[in-house]
Amino acid sequence: MEKRRYYGRKIKRTRNLYRRKRGAGRKVMSTVLLVLAASAIAFLGFCIGKPLLDYIGNIGKDDTSVWTPQSSYTELHGEDTTAETPASDPVGLPAEGQIDAAVSTDDSGTVISPGSETAENAETSGTLGTNQPHSTTNGEGRIETSLIIPADDGTLAAMEAPASALANRSSLAAVLAKAKAAGCNSVVLQLKDRSGLFRYKSSIDSIDDSDVDAGSMTLDDIMSVFRENGLTPIAEIAVLSDDKGCEQFPDMSFKCIDAPAISWLDYSLSPPRRWANPESNATREYFAMVTAELTVAGFENILITDVTFPNFQNYDTQFIAGKYFAADRYKLLYNVIKSGNMIEMKASDVIGEKYGRTAECLNDVSQLHDNSVALIISRSDLPTSAGYPADAKTLTETVTALAEKNCKGLKMIPVIDSSGFDDAERSKIVSTLRALGYESYIMR
Repeated sequence: MEKRRYYGRKIKRTRNLYRRKRGAGRKVMSTVLLVLAASAIAFLGFCIGKPLLDYIGNIGKDDTSVWTPQSSYTELHGEDTTAETPASDPVGLPAEGQIDAAVSTDDSGTVISPGSETAENAETSGTLGTNQPHSTTNGEGRIETSLIIPADDGTLAAMEAPASALANRSSLAAVLAKAKAAGCNSVVLQLKDRSGLFRYKSSIDSIDDSDVDAGSMTLDDIMSVFRENGLTPIAEIAVLSDDKGCEQFPDMSFKCIDAPAISWLDYSLSPPRRWANPESNATREYFAMVTAELTVAGFENILITDVTFPNFQNYDTQFIAGKYFAADRYKLLYNVIKSGNMIEMKASDVIGEKYGRTAECLNDVSQLHDNSVALIISRSDLPTSAGYPADAKTLTETVTALAEKNCKGLKMIPVIDSSGFDDAERSKIVSTLRALGYESYIMR
C-alpha cells in the first residue's frame, strides 16, 4: 500500500469518510446559486436539467426514512422507532482492504498501517504491567506513605483524574500536583468517555468541530502540562460503548435485521443507547485513527475500556443477527484490541468458570499480543456471599491469585476501585500488591 505523507499535526485522509452536516447558511447560498444556474442550463431540457437540479439541491441534506418496528418490539418499548438512513456513500465505511490506510504515522510523518512493525511498536511501547517481585515491607501505615513508589525504577503508580481536570491548563496542573504529592508518578485521563464524547480537542478531520468533539484542550496542551509537572500520562478511551459516535457515524452501530439502516438501541439502559459494532469496518477505522492521534501526540500508554458486547436481552434475538449471541462472538473483539495496550476487565468476569462480558477476549490470548489486563478489584463485584473474604488484604491475595491463573501469562495491572474501600483498606491493598510483586497499579 502506498504510504501517504503527513503534514503537521493534522491526520488527514484523501477521502473524508465522515461527512459533516452543512450549515443552514450554505444551504441558502446553494439555493440562490441554483436559481441563477437554472436559466443557464435551461436549454439542456427538462430531462437533463431537472435531475441535475434535484441532485444538487439534495447535497448536505440528511436522507431519512421511517421504519415501523414489529409489534413485539413496539409492545416491549412502548414506541415506534425512527432512525436515519445512511447516505448512498456509506458514512465511515472504507473500501474492502483499505481499513489500515492513514491510521498512523512514522517519525517523518509518513502514513503507515497499524499492522506494520512501526505502528505495532508505537502501540505497545508502554511500560505498565511489570509485575516482577521485589523486596518491600508490608506496612499498614497511612495511605500517603503506602502509595509512594520510586519513580526511577521503571514502575508507574497511577491515580485517575476527574473529568474536570481537562477544563484548562490550571485545573490539570492542580490535579497533577495533587497526584504527585500523594506519591504517584502517573495520572490516567479519560480522553473519550462512555457516551462517545471526546474530552480533548481532536485534530482528526472527521471529529474536529463535530458533535462528539467536546474538549477544550489539545493533546499538545495536555502533554506540555505533564512535562512541566514531571508525570507520565495514561490515556483512557471507551471503545464499544459509543452512543454519540454511532449517532453521528451510523455505520459504526449495530443494525436491526429487518431494517439495516436502523441503529439498534440498548433498552436495558436508561436512556437507551447505541453501541459500536466491532465487526464494522467503520468502527475499526474510527478507533485506529484515534489511536494514531494519541500515539503521535506522545501517549505511550493507552487504556481501553468497554471492549465488550452490549448486555443483550432475550427479546433482542428478534432484532439482532444471531452471530452476536454465538459462543465465538469474542473473535470480533480482536478487531479493536489494538486501540490500546491495556484492556480493562472486571476481576469477577476474569475469575469465573466462564469468562464474563468484559473478559471475553481472554478466550484466545494469542490474539492479545503485548496487551496487559487492567484488572478492576472491586468489593461490589466480589461480595463475601460469593465466597470471597471481607478483609482487604486477603481479598487482594485471593483475587489476584485466581485472576493470574485465568489471564494465562498476560501481564496484569491491578485497578483499585476506591469506592468500595476506606483509606486504611486502600493502603492495605497497595502494600499487599507490592508484596505480591505488582509494581504498577491504578487507583480509581
